[in-house]
Amino acid sequence: MIDLRPLLAEAERKPKLTSADVGDWIWPSDNALSIPLLSKDMQPRGLELPTNRWGARARRDRIEGGTFHFYTDDYRFESLWRSPTPVVNSGCHAVAEPNFSTNDEMPFAVFLWHLYRKRWLSRYWQSHGIEVWADLAVAPRYRQYALLGVPRGWKAYATYSFGSHGIEKVIAEAELACDHAETDEILLWVVCGEESDLEVCRDRGWIGTPAHQQAYLRNVGGGKAARKVEAAISSPKSKTLLDFEEIL
Repeated sequence: MIDLRPLLAEAERKPKLTSADVGDWIWPSDNALSIPLLSKDMQPRGLELPTNRWGARARRDRIEGGTFHFYTDDYRFESLWRSPTPVVNSGCHAVAEPNFSTNDEMPFAVFLWHLYRKRWLSRYWQSHGIEVWADLAVAPRYRQYALLGVPRGWKAYATYSFGSHGIEKVIAEAELACDHAETDEILLWVVCGEESDLEVCRDRGWIGTPAHQQAYLRNVGGGKAARKVEAAISSPKSKTLLDFEEIL
């Protein structure tokens, strides 16, 4: 039997990254909007357990493996844009991309800002050896742009199913993912959701995992932190959406 304790102790002694270690970097892009391009070499081969919702445990804890997802309130991970290093320091092996909230009333420019941050952070974590599940949970109005920065042929995707984002939206997103993956085979498609929706996932050959949203509500009881969720940025819904297909 191999004693892993010296290896774990060595990992603990490694200096942790800080915001000072993060440069103002530009990543490769394949589109006119400069949305960072994910590296195809760093997509997951399967869902590594345990899955953890970001913010459900102390950030100083090292998990030594496993997968983080961000299907929770934005304020719990918004600080990662200022310093993405806590994810690297956590010791996780994979993440589902940060899911910055979107809605159909949101101005297109704001949606693109959220998309840029999502892909930038993901590409940064990939540069530190962390595998990335491409997140497709966006407002239906902007679904056609959700794959900017995801290489053609990508086969590992994630979404969630609870609240207003139900299983019908998940099915539509899966169809988009299949087309982008250029395959008729069952995708590596992870759905964080409620038990009733996870049954649908199993029937379709997807990977279902509990979203832990209910556990979060039980633990904090809807306290002040939960009520301070940032307000959705909205404006009167425009009658037409600018067509960016010519420049993409």
